Amino acid sequence: MRKRVLLSTFALLCVARLGAAAPIALPGNTPVFFQFNNLEQVNSANALVVPGGYNGVNTQGNWGVFNVSSIQFGGVATPHQDISGGAAFFADDGPGAGIFNSGQVTGIFYGIQNLPGGTTATGGFIDLYWHDAGSDTIDAGCLNGVGCDADAATVSRFTTGNGGQFLARLDFASGIDPANPLVFIKSNQDPTVETANGHADSFANVDLGVHGAWTDVLNGDWFNTAFGTRDVRFSNFFNGLASWDTPANAAAGVTVGLRSNDPGRVFTAATVPEPATLTLFGLGLAGLARARRKKKN
Repeated sequence: MRKRVLLSTFALLCVARLGAAAPIALPGNTPVFFQFNNLEQVNSANALVVPGGYNGVNTQGNWGVFNVSSIQFGGVATPHQDISGGAAFFADDGPGAGIFNSGQVTGIFYGIQNLPGGTTATGGFIDLYWHDAGSDTIDAGCLNGVGCDADAATVSRFTTGNGGQFLARLDFASGIDPANPLVFIKSNQDPTVETANGHADSFANVDLGVHGAWTDVLNGDWFNTAFGTRDVRFSNFFNGLASWDTPANAAAGVTVGLRSNDPGRVFTAATVPEPATLTLFGLGLAGLARARRKKKN
């Protein structure tokens, strides 16, 4: 009996440990609202190189890093068009109990190419990463550009550094301008202006060719556009951040630093637990059942 009880306890501990070590799970078949905080650069000549050469992309007009300050159970504001925020079930690592001290979601966006006129862009990707509680180094000062410069060290901190685990890749996609399939991001003003202060909107689809813990659940295909369904919708509110500026260069254009806040919305796909989780959970339940039967006997 002692051996069986130990086996059942071990199986349950495996389940608990798997849950603690794994990234936070998103609920399936549910409207979800994310809040992002960004540090970024935008360049009028698409001449930016991401410090450290992230993912082998050569030059772009816009790149940046971000953290997710909260993830909320959302509400359907307009069916297949918009999702509103609600009660948070995840908050960025910080002091306190409950939804705090649970880890950090960070990432990087890159590969965006500015189109003529300055208010539209095409292309681009977003990579999401998970950092276990206590393993992240991103705080309020960093998100104000203090101690987090536009360099390779900062890129590492927001991506693979300190054990960062890949969650999903999102590909920006058409739909925000129903008249132009080449426009993936649309702003109300040119963000390369030194006193930039405005907002931008965009859609994205999860990249099924690069698999992470969130790839399947983000593949909701819920938003309708003139060019097909999309998985995620973003709204970006940006302001100038002088510490991330780069002086004007005749060949490379002007690089302007920005700090921004972005609501992201997704209606998640219906999902099932991973096979490994099901196996461990089943072992744990079977062990408990055997122990209870033995005790009754």
